[in-house]
Amino acid sequence: MRKIINITIFALAGLTVILSVMFGIGFNQEAKDKFRNIVDVKASNPQMLTDLQGATVETLPAFIDKYQGDLNTRNADLKKEKKQRDIFYTFSYQLGTIFDAETFNNFKAKFPTYSKSMFAEADRKEYFVNDFNKVNSYADFQNYYDKLLADYAEVSQDYLKKVSAVKAETTLLKQVSDINSAISTVKKEYDLKELQKDTKTFKSESWQFNLALNLSYFLFFATCAIMLFFLLWHTFKNMKSNIALVLGIGAIVLLVFIGYLFASPELSPVAIKMQQSPETVRWIETGLYATYAMLFGTIAIIVVTMIINAIKTR
Repeated sequence: MRKIINITIFALAGLTVILSVMFGIGFNQEAKDKFRNIVDVKASNPQMLTDLQGATVETLPAFIDKYQGDLNTRNADLKKEKKQRDIFYTFSYQLGTIFDAETFNNFKAKFPTYSKSMFAEADRKEYFVNDFNKVNSYADFQNYYDKLLADYAEVSQDYLKKVSAVKAETTLLKQVSDINSAISTVKKEYDLKELQKDTKTFKSESWQFNLALNLSYFLFFATCAIMLFFLLWHTFKNMKSNIALVLGIGAIVLLVFIGYLFASPELSPVAIKMQQSPETVRWIETGLYATYAMLFGTIAIIVVTMIINAIKTR
């Protein structure tokens, strides 16, 4: 039975490694960038890829004019959204300086004057002013502030998705513009066909890539699950001889629980840029706390053991 289990685990792990190596060989950095860019365009503006497939050397100027005009409009909209996002961020930052009842009361007293200048150009002035006016005490402030941060994260992530989409489409349009700027018609036709072939290839391979990637994830977690299952089964089957292991697992669970209590869901600028949710950030921080606790706990045990052994040998 143990041999079968070992063979199964190593087979799953081996398949995962093989798939990882295949990805590493098949996708160099340039190919990854092209693949990611086309996937982003497909998600944000699939019609652009469809029009590109049907484009010819003669219709390239019309293609460029159409999508350059669209990108100009969206860039203008993004500038407006950035301003509203900056107002939201500044207000959130100011509220972050409130840390007790006294600072809350001081900010509350100055808020009518502060809000006139702060939200003079805000599209959602009522959202900021009315909601904050409903907060009457520092005891209610933290719930309001947590909700505000969650709303800001949603607004910021939506903005960053739009920025990423515009960036991907701009990159593709630049490739088309570079082709169109070539003097030789023969070169234009060759480069356009190559771009169309690459785009078509990446589009058709995207589902294969996602399937293989999901399969890799499945194999990895299946291997971990099988190892964990048989570890726990063997442990509880021989409870008396593995009591230290059980206590160790319990200590790890306790560290994770304590780490989760101390972890904060507040989103840093980096987390917002990476489009992480508050709960994900909290679990990442939990993992860091648990890891640090185990690291320093292990060091402390080693140091204490060395001191005790040194005392005993005297």
